[in-house]
Amino acid sequence: MIQTLDVALGLSFIFFLFSVLVSTLSEMILSWSNARGKMLWKALSHMLPQDAHGKDATPMSDLVQHPLISSLYRHTSADESAEKHFPSYLSSSQFSQVLMDVLETKGTAAASNDPQNKPETRWEQVRTGISQLGAATGGPLQALSRDAERNLLPGQEPSSVFQFLVGQWFDAMMDRSTGWYKRLTQLWNFGLGIALAIACNLNVIAITRALSTNDELRTAFVQKAEASVQAQSQLAAKMGAEQSKGARAVFDEAVKEISDAGFPVGWNSATAKAWREHPISSFFESLLGWFMAGAAAALGAQFWFDLMKKIINMRGTGAKPDSGQNVPLGEAGMTGPIPPAGLIITGTESQQG
Repeated sequence: MIQTLDVALGLSFIFFLFSVLVSTLSEMILSWSNARGKMLWKALSHMLPQDAHGKDATPMSDLVQHPLISSLYRHTSADESAEKHFPSYLSSSQFSQVLMDVLETKGTAAASNDPQNKPETRWEQVRTGISQLGAATGGPLQALSRDAERNLLPGQEPSSVFQFLVGQWFDAMMDRSTGWYKRLTQLWNFGLGIALAIACNLNVIAITRALSTNDELRTAFVQKAEASVQAQSQLAAKMGAEQSKGARAVFDEAVKEISDAGFPVGWNSATAKAWREHPISSFFESLLGWFMAGAAAALGAQFWFDLMKKIINMRGTGAKPDSGQNVPLGEAGMTGPIPPAGLIITGTESQQG
């Protein structure tokens, strides 16, 4: 049982280091391509499309071109989409404030063309602004405006309730877009994990065999994993891109130790010998091992770090004592439940102290 836990702990430690490298590289690529900004652009396109919902939908132009939002990203040329440089984050308060201003502006503009139906309150301006939008854009806002009027409490303004509901709607969409971004990150981690596993010949099957058959190697990795879990703050720092070189050095050292032990990990003479002697089995075994490494990277470094802590706790847990076991008390050799405080026990009788 302990050996199985040690092998699992060693694998978790290697997967953790490997996931740090993969996630660091993945985050650098996604940051360079402004994936978060594009995901926010996609979310706003679902919420308030300019024309209609669909694959090529874009957010309402008055919203993304509002000064409070356009000031958050670098201005582009006329023929370049704002999606490429869109901000990666927008708070619900910013969104609701900008949307209220857009609707009021539209309501005021509509009133200037029809002086007889000029809105007298802010809420009337907002309702008029919503009516100027198309069905795809104004539909959700019409529903929120009706909810705002139904949920009014004494002394409340419908515009304030509407703005609050708009913020809740935005937060719900951001929770959904967070799931989109997480799936995108997992796909990138999986693809990069397989690529790095092939580059390093990180064969999970060979590593498992090495940890299972080499006691010294297994003990060394167990000690490394325990030391790493104890240094939680240092490991948390390694999750950042600025510590990627340090994480890479630790990972390279781990692969080198397995390779020096004589196992076909990494592209070296031992690997070449194994592939020459057993080309077909080595190919399919390596293919499966690389795929498993990519799957491990897709789970993320935090998953493997938490798993290491759980395995270490399991290894350090002794046998659970029997809750019904009698406890000897003093020289009298009496057994039974522990008496309450203040009860004095003699050889033949007892009394309250």
